[in-house]
Amino acid sequence: MKNKFLTKSSLLASTFLVTGAMVTGSAHAQDQAQADSGNTDVITVTATKRASDLQDVAISVNVLGNQQMEDLNVNGFDDYIHFLPTVSFESSGQGSALLYMRGIASGGDGNHSASMPSVGVYLDEQPITTIGQVLDLHMYDIARVETLSGPQGTLFGASSQAGTMRIITNKPVIGEFEAGYDLAIDTVKDGEMGGTVEGFANLPIADNMALRVVGWFEEDGGYIDNVPHTINFGLGGFTETNAEFVEDDYNNITTKGTRIQLGIDLNENWLITPGITYQEQSSNGSFTPNSDLFGDLNRASFHPEIYEDSWYQATITVEGNIGDYLELVYAGAYLDRNTDSSGDYIGYAEYWDLIGQANGWGCVYYKADGVTCANPDQFTTFDDKYTRQSHEIRVTTPAEYSFRAIGGLFYQHQKHDFDYQWVVPDMNPEDSVIENGTTVWQTKQVREDRDWAAFGEIEYDLTDRLTAMAGIRFYKYRNSLYGFNGWLPHCVGFTVNGEFTADPDGTPQYPCFDTRILDDEQKDTGHIFKFNVSYEFSDDFMGYATFSQGFRAGGVNRARVPNIPGYQPDFIDNYEIGWKAQMMDNRVRFNGALYYIKWKDVQTSFLDFAVSPLTIIQNVGGSRTYGGEFDLTIDATDDLRLSFSASYNDAKLTAPYSRSEGGDILAPTGTRMPFVPKLQFTGIARQNFQVSELPAFAQVAVKYTGMSYNELDVTERLMQDSYTMVNASIGIEKDDMTFTIFADNLLDTRAIIARYVAGYDNNLDSSEGINRPRTFGVRFGQRF
Repeated sequence: MKNKFLTKSSLLASTFLVTGAMVTGSAHAQDQAQADSGNTDVITVTATKRASDLQDVAISVNVLGNQQMEDLNVNGFDDYIHFLPTVSFESSGQGSALLYMRGIASGGDGNHSASMPSVGVYLDEQPITTIGQVLDLHMYDIARVETLSGPQGTLFGASSQAGTMRIITNKPVIGEFEAGYDLAIDTVKDGEMGGTVEGFANLPIADNMALRVVGWFEEDGGYIDNVPHTINFGLGGFTETNAEFVEDDYNNITTKGTRIQLGIDLNENWLITPGITYQEQSSNGSFTPNSDLFGDLNRASFHPEIYEDSWYQATITVEGNIGDYLELVYAGAYLDRNTDSSGDYIGYAEYWDLIGQANGWGCVYYKADGVTCANPDQFTTFDDKYTRQSHEIRVTTPAEYSFRAIGGLFYQHQKHDFDYQWVVPDMNPEDSVIENGTTVWQTKQVREDRDWAAFGEIEYDLTDRLTAMAGIRFYKYRNSLYGFNGWLPHCVGFTVNGEFTADPDGTPQYPCFDTRILDDEQKDTGHIFKFNVSYEFSDDFMGYATFSQGFRAGGVNRARVPNIPGYQPDFIDNYEIGWKAQMMDNRVRFNGALYYIKWKDVQTSFLDFAVSPLTIIQNVGGSRTYGGEFDLTIDATDDLRLSFSASYNDAKLTAPYSRSEGGDILAPTGTRMPFVPKLQFTGIARQNFQVSELPAFAQVAVKYTGMSYNELDVTERLMQDSYTMVNASIGIEKDDMTFTIFADNLLDTRAIIARYVAGYDNNLDSSEGINRPRTFGVRFGQRF
């Protein structure tokens, strides 16, 4: 069992340099199961839930390995996502990213009670996909990141509709001691200094047990200024300034955490790996400046803006052999996450004040006497609690047989309990939706998503070079949403037999959550398929053709207006041809794929006060994507490696988009899908050389992202310009020690990753998600 699962050679193999952030995954990263290969050109991945050579896997896989993440100075999500050219994304700060692949993006994702993401994210064996809340795990002692392009619904389920990203941690190594640490300090242009302390140890604690302990602490310096601003409210004659909150570089982040895993080798056939990961992350300030109003890297906020994120994941994996023919794996995990945040919302108050002036209103909010105006200044508080448990049991047959199979059962239950409040400190408490409070609006709901599945794939070698594969996933889901959203008039009643009934006396039913004016569920069963044929034209060239399907579950709309049903599942069909090739004695690797994707019954959301004061999700027709992706890796010399990769996606509507039958067409047929750059490109060059007989290296990495739009509605959409980012580093390696000088975003590019426009007419609450300005730093690391 030690040789199969946990050997020192496999751990070292997993840390070799990745050849580049490739569309189909050129890398030097080895999987731990590849124990005795000794061939650094072999890239072992577990994308098909079994250890396989990347060049033998007939799917498009992108791999970032341990060493390359260090070379690229990767610490968190915003660092590594830029070097995965098959992925596009939007982000408004830590823990808030949305991922897209192969043009599957409608611009209507991210609402807390709306569609699930179309790209699944896994931490080891557990799906950790949540709506607009990607776990921003600190990336240290990570074996690799695997990105699987295209639908992965057969093996990975509903939220792998367009692809899957898997973060694979390094596991305990039985019988070996290993340890290391890394220290870094950096400074942001026109911003603050930051630093990182990281360390790990692999500790043998018995002949058959090892403990792997990892810890990290990171301080990211701020670079956005909160600048002075004044707002005059015409109704009531109030003047508000943000003088007490004005601050330079106010968006700092602190991250700290630990990961502990225990490897127990029961015998030659069974291994148990329990583990726990814990992380805390806190920030002050906003990460979305408003440059149109206040200039580069500036915004104006009138209230504290904080974000607190703490989570832990407890896992256990049991793997072993049943006889000589079957390998069994059970993977169970439990995730508990709490986020608390607050934000400025004074722009919304200004919006209503201007409407009130235009319409001759007396006030926006009233004092108890009904005459004196309250100051409409307001802010928001968000309290999110997530829990998620998942269980999977699967069996696989040996890879060396001509007939191979994998099959399993899967169950998960995720719960999102959220309490969002819009607070007006000066309002009359008698009008508050919170008893004796000053909350004008509350959304207090519990969303639960349950999934069951049975899945399987079979492969058969028809000849020595021709292989056919077929897969199927039977799924069942039940998604519910219940609770309350509204202001005080929505709280004066109760639920009878599932129907909300107003109280004739008009008495508030505190707490309003108990009225359960929203209580509904959506459920469905179905199945999706995958078929693949691959042919080895030679030992160094393989081609394949694939048809695969993916889906997202339907759900509940939280609007309390007539004729607004729940939303239904949406599906994609993927037609793909690809190749894996190695040439010139494996000094050149060239992998790629071409694909056509049909997206049916597209789930998208919109906010239109003429329809509902709440976001509505609907199915609106379809889109198609013509696309391609490739990577090219060249070992030009023994000391120079060049890596190039790119993706191209032409994603457009195949039917006009309108919000109702016969309604205004908001996006005609042929409209480009939002958040989908047509072209993304990555290039990395790494040169090894000697400095006074010391081994040294220099690396330059370039990332280009084409322009895109921020939403589907052509009457409202804004363009997000293309951008190019350059990272560079130079360093010396000696006796298991490494010293590196690095520059991230060397050209100080200001990339507009996403433009956010308020759902109402107010420029103060509009902003843009951006990348981090130019950052210089040094890093020192040592291994024992």
